[in-house]
Amino acid sequence: MHATRASAILAATMFGVGMLTAPLASAVTAPATMAEFTADQPSHTLSVRYRSWRDPAFGDMGWTHFSKWGKFEAKKGQHITIKAVSANPDLHPGITVWSRSAEDTAPDNYVTDHFYVQNAPQYVLGAKDESTGAELGDIIMRVADYGYDLDNNVRIRGLDGVKDGVPGQLILNFRARKTATYVFVVGGVNPEPGAADPKALYDVVTEVMVQP
Repeated sequence: MHATRASAILAATMFGVGMLTAPLASAVTAPATMAEFTADQPSHTLSVRYRSWRDPAFGDMGWTHFSKWGKFEAKKGQHITIKAVSANPDLHPGITVWSRSAEDTAPDNYVTDHFYVQNAPQYVLGAKDESTGAELGDIIMRVADYGYDLDNNVRIRGLDGVKDGVPGQLILNFRARKTATYVFVVGGVNPEPGAADPKALYDVVTEVMVQP
């Protein structure tokens, strides 16, 4: 593991532990979109903001509500491919995938509130709905894979860029380390200067393939 990635994960974990002791630290949210990817419906169009996966104005973290979310099931050892293609090549997709297994007792449509760290696990013990205060259980999301589109883009220190020769496209390939529900987020990262309205939503066609 790169030192920068290890430092980011340690910092995020320590930040999370500190937040658990603060008022409202256990508040979590249900994103408006949690698309289900299955063999019968492997593709969805997800609409995201240009800087939703990483925003320098937000401490280089991802925005929970300006990104879009999906989930799928996979068994240990299965090969997973996630392909995201933006309708506008100036929007470089970023994706983070987390596993949620038996130790994660909160409903899968809930995630940590407002922001996420792209290369770190997400923990909220004793999670509560941010609107109702209802007790939900524990959120324990472990990183399975992540990356961002590096074509016609700049390298971001501490994060893994992926080149495939197609700007605006990102393909992640990895093996499932465990049998679990996998939750992932899609957002935009480092748009071209002056590319478009940063508050507008742009379509990213996203496909998930789970194979032996």
